[in-house]
Amino acid sequence: MKKIFNGLFYGLKFLLLIAAFALALFIFIRMNMRLNKDIISVLPQFVPFLLLLILFIINMIFRQEGVTKCLFYNLTCCLVLTTIVLVSLRAILDTNMVLNGKYGYGIDFNFYDNLLAYIDIMLYGLVLSNILFMFKEKVKLKSDINNESKNLKNA
Repeated sequence: MKKIFNGLFYGLKFLLLIAAFALALFIFIRMNMRLNKDIISVLPQFVPFLLLLILFIINMIFRQEGVTKCLFYNLTCCLVLTTIVLVSLRAILDTNMVLNGKYGYGIDFNFYDNLLAYIDIMLYGLVLSNILFMFKEKVKLKSDINNESKNLKNA
């Protein structure tokens, strides 16, 4: 059962990363159109998305079992990325927000901007935990140690 959930969350985190990146990009493009700014001004907001994507690819290529087979990490990735998607969708689709209707942009930029620091913290937390899980030593279970000692005695 653990392997099934791990596989589900492992695949889902890639889809959620794409969705979170796309929604954030959409909001930032609309925000820059409103402010008549260049897209280069928001590139630092996409650094954690890029770092996370690079780490996901490295884990997939080198088959880092400390990350890919960690149910806790995959579940946490899915929860964080789902939160980012929901915050983005609420900023776009919630018509009951006062500033959304007042300014008529269709997106409540103030709501999204207030949560942007928390989004960055969550993404950098995922990057840091991914790096830590990549270099985690494999801890042998007590049963594995007993099995090895029995094999040595039988040999």
